[in-house]
Amino acid sequence: MRFILFFLLISGSVFSQRVITGKVIDKESSTSLSGVFIRDTKSDNWSISDKDGKFKITLVYYQDVELNFSILGKKDINEVVKNDQNYITVYLEDNTLHLKEVVVTAEKERKYSELTLGTNAINNVQAFSLDDVLQQLPGQTTTDFNLNQFKNIVFRTASDGNSKNSKAFGTSFMINDIPISNNENMQALNPNVSTLGGNDYGIRQNTFTNPNVGIDLREISTNNIEEIKVIQGIPSAKYGDLTSGLVLITTKVGNSPYRVSASIRDATSELNLTKGVKLNSRNSMNFAINFLDSKADPRDNLLNYQRISGSLAWKTTDKLSKIKNTLNLSVKSNLDDAKHDPDNIAQDVVKNEKQGFSISNNFMWKPANIWLDGINVNSGFSYDRQFSRKERWINRSLTAATDSKEEGIHEAFVLPSQYTSVSTVEGIPISTFVNLDITKTITNKANWIHSFSFGLSGRSSSNKGEGRKSSATGLINFYVLAEGGDSKLGYRDYDFNRTQTETQFSAYLEDRVYKKFEEDRILNIDYGIRYENQSGNISLQPRINSSYSINKTFRVRGGFGLSSKAPSLNQLYTGDRYLDRLLGNGIYSYPGVYQKAWILTVVSPGDNLNLKPSKSFKTEGGIDIDLPIANINLTGYYNKLNNGFTGQQIPVSKEIPNANVITNGTEIPTYEIIGTSKLYYLTNSIQNNTNSEDAGIETIINFRKIKALNLDVSMNASYIRSKDNSKSINYYTSTNLLSGEKYGVFPSMSTTNENFTASFNFSYHIPKVGLLLSLRSEHIILRTSRIPTSEYPNGYLDAQLNYHEIPEAERTDMQKYGHIIRTLKGTQTELGDMLHNFHLRISKDFLNGFSVSFYSTNFLNLKPYYDKDNIRSMYDIANFSFGTRINYQF
Repeated sequence: MRFILFFLLISGSVFSQRVITGKVIDKESSTSLSGVFIRDTKSDNWSISDKDGKFKITLVYYQDVELNFSILGKKDINEVVKNDQNYITVYLEDNTLHLKEVVVTAEKERKYSELTLGTNAINNVQAFSLDDVLQQLPGQTTTDFNLNQFKNIVFRTASDGNSKNSKAFGTSFMINDIPISNNENMQALNPNVSTLGGNDYGIRQNTFTNPNVGIDLREISTNNIEEIKVIQGIPSAKYGDLTSGLVLITTKVGNSPYRVSASIRDATSELNLTKGVKLNSRNSMNFAINFLDSKADPRDNLLNYQRISGSLAWKTTDKLSKIKNTLNLSVKSNLDDAKHDPDNIAQDVVKNEKQGFSISNNFMWKPANIWLDGINVNSGFSYDRQFSRKERWINRSLTAATDSKEEGIHEAFVLPSQYTSVSTVEGIPISTFVNLDITKTITNKANWIHSFSFGLSGRSSSNKGEGRKSSATGLINFYVLAEGGDSKLGYRDYDFNRTQTETQFSAYLEDRVYKKFEEDRILNIDYGIRYENQSGNISLQPRINSSYSINKTFRVRGGFGLSSKAPSLNQLYTGDRYLDRLLGNGIYSYPGVYQKAWILTVVSPGDNLNLKPSKSFKTEGGIDIDLPIANINLTGYYNKLNNGFTGQQIPVSKEIPNANVITNGTEIPTYEIIGTSKLYYLTNSIQNNTNSEDAGIETIINFRKIKALNLDVSMNASYIRSKDNSKSINYYTSTNLLSGEKYGVFPSMSTTNENFTASFNFSYHIPKVGLLLSLRSEHIILRTSRIPTSEYPNGYLDAQLNYHEIPEAERTDMQKYGHIIRTLKGTQTELGDMLHNFHLRISKDFLNGFSVSFYSTNFLNLKPYYDKDNIRSMYDIANFSFGTRINYQF
């Protein structure tokens, strides 16, 4: 606050006020529109039209004003109010295909590099979930239509596999300025493994649960979304707990007719119902219901995903239009169901359920005080119950298991050679969020406009579920006992109530600067700093975005910023590590008399409480060119991620007892301790060991409409080069059990990926008949991947797991170190030919309330193949599929 006061003193601020009044009218019916939200694009000052459609907005600067008018069901418009003008009449049109102009692609924001997807762009791909919509963005490609595995997304990266999922965890999603959190998700059967996810709830190459890898976009239906804004570059200082990108979702609220829609595509069907009720001029309510059913293969119905969601929103304003409050309530149920395959008795049977609700409130107040323009309070609470169950039929040799969590020797359960293994995970993730914003806009005698905002926010993440559970006879054998000298970690129950609540507190200060020097010479600078305290890890994060319009044709942009992402509860609390070993010769049995076995259990602490937040540095620059034939946006960027999360093996030594098993005919065996010895093994942890760099350039070109053909043409292209570096050490077991070198020690190697993609969109639109034909083409021009591996070790671990460095000149000595030299070679893949794909949509709005659309992915049914190692395989472009949607409003 001192900074603000200081700036007021030095800038010669003036507080004269300008009052703009006006009226908003429905263009079709010529009636006044109440409840229209009017926002000044420079200062975010706002007003709401009354029951007669009239509004009044007070500003502190005397320049041309650009006001945005928005209300549910109408097309948003921006109107410029000249300096000598204080009254305006605005006409809003129904947002249908009968509009003169319909935008079905992502639009770049006026100032920086944000992208906005409106209602028509959302509907253009007949989206069944948010994932379908976001695939339209630069750098993304359309994937096979498949809702039977979780969907996530990350922007501006060519990384693949685990690196991509790790970055996707840093993509933040907010609905009505309330974050959707995945920090509390702990639905991993066995997180004590070296991979990041530690997720064993998968089947037929599909994965259902998504801890540590970002939001599952399948859960977000699009039936109630009004607008999506994607910030791939530097976010405002207002937003935190992110490293990869920000998606801001605005839902529908306001008066609207009943809208019923039915969609079908392949083996997926969806039903939607929405309605907005105008209670009076100051109160309105919305509700929406969505049901989706998706089968991987309609012929067997073995793999099925179902989604049921409902939402209710209530918006109210006061008589003076000084207060606006929106209350949102949503409920949801998601089910992944992998049924028993009668043709494969050993196939996993999996059920993954998630039910929950969330409630949020957005409060906006314009106090009658010259020192404050607005006070905003956003708060939210989310509660879910997640239950995952995995069943597997086991058929293998007789073995034993223990469920003891104490170190030492325990009598084992002898398991039959055939049984059904059942393991479950129950999580109850709970998240809370509250944010307070204070805004003030000032101007000075030189006509510099400063829009200050100061905010405080807090959030918490916890999980109160029963956790991971499995009875001793339900344990999966290969999680239990070390075999062949290997050191596999044993499975144990884990109560999520043992975890602590993760808290985050932040504060930010931001100044949005606007200055118009001469006609068409405009400067915008948004700069601020964010204080972040993530469970005791404190950081200061400066951020800045800027743009300067040189004239009507050219505008340059630039910015940089720091941000951070807290580790998830599933990464922090993985549970202790257990190593189980059978005593003696294994299971001792005498037919009809006894079966006896003992297991030595060794325990290592497992939680990763020293994990720190990952951090990212982003910078970008760009130029916008407004030509008579097209509007061109070109952006270059460089993003660096530090302290990313990855698995790391750790050498451990333990003093263990040596036992001798005593047998004597039909007498039940016993054992005796005959001393101690050292046990050396490898355990796992999650550490901040990953760094990565993403550099690229992207362009969006919107050509002027060809009016003679009613044709809109646009294109986007993206080149990305990503380099992922890991500081993790890899250990390779010696092939000679008698050698003194037990493990070869290898450094992780940097992986490099490149992608170059382009997309064109052709829209043929006839407003008079409400017809839209949209053709979207995708072209993968370049795709390379270089994954090197080090054949030769830097050193080795001896029998006591002590590290010995190998002189560089001796590392290739096959005679001396051949037993620890890896035969694994690095891989390098490169796209042989360019790949092309084409998607078609035909939509028609009828005047009687009906509308219908047809959508086809890869409608030309292209099937490009390549040959490698005498094997003919098809490239992974989206396969041919088609569907239709019918809407009716009344």
